[in-house]
Amino acid sequence: MSALLLWLLLAGPAAAADAPPPASVAGSVVRSKEWVIRRGDNKEEEFIGEVRYQSAGTRLTSDWALFKHADRSWQARGAVSVRRETKDGSVLEAKGERAGHSEETKRGYLDPVPGERVRFTRTAPGLEPDHGESGRVTWNGEKRVTMSGGAKVWGPRLELAADEAVYEKAEGRLTLNGGRPVLRKVEGEWTTALKADQVVATESPRRIEARGRVTGWMIFKDRDKLKELAQ
Repeated sequence: MSALLLWLLLAGPAAAADAPPPASVAGSVVRSKEWVIRRGDNKEEEFIGEVRYQSAGTRLTSDWALFKHADRSWQARGAVSVRRETKDGSVLEAKGERAGHSEETKRGYLDPVPGERVRFTRTAPGLEPDHGESGRVTWNGEKRVTMSGGAKVWGPRLELAADEAVYEKAEGRLTLNGGRPVLRKVEGEWTTALKADQVVATESPRRIEARGRVTGWMIFKDRDKLKELAQ
């Protein structure tokens, strides 16, 4: 499911790589043009210019970043870009202007340049990429990713649009809310396009449920399968 790309990309930083870093902060390896340490009760480490974090298949770049030791929180701004390679060879990328993440609460966000959108892609080996955008992305550890301010995903397998898209990992559930959500499934034993007041899609079992003023269509590639389900 295309919403997975946000979850995999933004769930939080990975473990540090074994490399000699200019700065090692909270288990992360960070490089930048300038590195400023503020000691005392409110210790901070500031990274200025061409900030690069890279570890275990994850790379983050920005113009500026700050780590606060008191609450173990990160901030980044200026051409924020995240790139992650997964074990199956997929490449996940997201771009925005400001980001934050708490290592204690596991909550975080990615915001765009004012008037623009957070943009992301997922490219699986040998397949065309999936694309997406939203006004804001927030996450809550390994529980939930929310795309708000108008969410869109499009690609060779799935297309969707809604005011808000919420992906819950434990349940394997994607919920589309607001703005009369639209979903179009374009691969598998059956294809469908629908509009409703709310759309809920689950991974196991593979199921799409539309609620409230539903309109759309469904096509089965195997007519015998359709007859079987209709019995």
